[in-house]
Amino acid sequence: MASKNAAVLLKNVLPFLLSTSGIESSAEEVQNFSLHTLLEIIKKASGKILRPFIPELVERLVGLLSILEPQAVNYLHLNASKYNLTEQKIDDIRLSSIRSSPLMEAIERCLDLLDESSMEQLQPRLEAAMKGAVGLPSKVGCSRVLVSLSTRHNVLFKPYADQFLRLIERQVIDRNETVSSSYAASSGYVARGASDKQILRLVSFARKLYFESEGDREQAVPRQSIAAAEIMQAISKHANDRFNSLASDLLPFIYFGKHDSHDQVKEIFRNTWEDNVGGSRAISLYLQEILTMAQEHMESPQWVIKHTAARSVADATTALASMSSGFDSASSQLIWPVLEKALAGKTWDGKETVLYAFAKFVENTKHIWSAEDANAKTFVKVILREAKRQNVTYRPHAIKCLGLVVSSREDLGLFDAMCDVIKPVFTDIVDTASDDSMDVDNGVGAGDKDS
Repeated sequence: MASKNAAVLLKNVLPFLLSTSGIESSAEEVQNFSLHTLLEIIKKASGKILRPFIPELVERLVGLLSILEPQAVNYLHLNASKYNLTEQKIDDIRLSSIRSSPLMEAIERCLDLLDESSMEQLQPRLEAAMKGAVGLPSKVGCSRVLVSLSTRHNVLFKPYADQFLRLIERQVIDRNETVSSSYAASSGYVARGASDKQILRLVSFARKLYFESEGDREQAVPRQSIAAAEIMQAISKHANDRFNSLASDLLPFIYFGKHDSHDQVKEIFRNTWEDNVGGSRAISLYLQEILTMAQEHMESPQWVIKHTAARSVADATTALASMSSGFDSASSQLIWPVLEKALAGKTWDGKETVLYAFAKFVENTKHIWSAEDANAKTFVKVILREAKRQNVTYRPHAIKCLGLVVSSREDLGLFDAMCDVIKPVFTDIVDTASDDSMDVDNGVGAGDKDS
């Protein structure tokens, strides 16, 4: 009878406490009293009495995280530069505050009391909270609820993991970096209970974010690229067994991303790769997938993606060249068309990396292609073409690589052609030196310039 009366009492009291006459009141005293009362009820009520109200309570408490945030925080966020602060610094403080919030403690207490029936009722409420959240505290609060459900209540949560993983896709592209990172991290935890099919859908989503990211990647790092890297890292860290079982679908993309030209993106991908791979063997194992991805994006309209593809091919080539097994006929046939494509076109900052990889490749495939083979004849055309380019920064590297190819493949008969390429370079040096001498003879020497 007592528990029945308590349930009836709660049914009447809770709506009042959560209304504009309670927590949402404009009067601070009323708001504080209502909040204190609500938190005490959640803290002390038995699971049996509180359980029917948990779905609504979790939804409302998550919303209150933003409603009850001090207005001064929003003011600081909007005027961060005036106080010599960054928006990210303020968001970090807000994130720390959410973690230690009494509201989050109350939410965790509610989650601890869940059973199958209340979990089923919580699912649509939590979805509504995620979709309707406006402020950063509520959005981050939702992501923390997903983490808690995935770690502490995995058995109850597992049947709903797939649909929440799909929902995370919408949230992870939030403009706010802290919110985006929070949802990316939660995706790794939720993946623990998700199906292989849904995890692969998330990986495809991350690829789309990375390869189709909006904005000028030459000028700034798109948030989508960072989110894609963070999703892959989250699966690796928080659902490593699932990561390993799907490695052939995940590692080639991670290998590609670790050659990105933007340091922040590159570092996340690189750390994820190093956490899961030891040595160069994985490159050999996933060579086909790595080359397929690189070749596919070599024609990308985005220069950053195109160059990342070229660098990934170059790195794979260099890695295989350093292995004791080296190149066999199959791996050489796979690499050469993609490497040749990476060398095509104009020079760009960093293209010399691809050229050095080419020199290694030519050196290490002598046992596969003799001087009479069509591919070997193409080697000659490629290295001479690159050595004749006029880009001042690139040309010294190209000539050095020409020398490496000539010394490692004497059978190609490149010596005379190399001399023809180098002769104009020496002529320019001699002419420049002569011009300097004439300047000194005419009385325009160093002493005159300094005076």
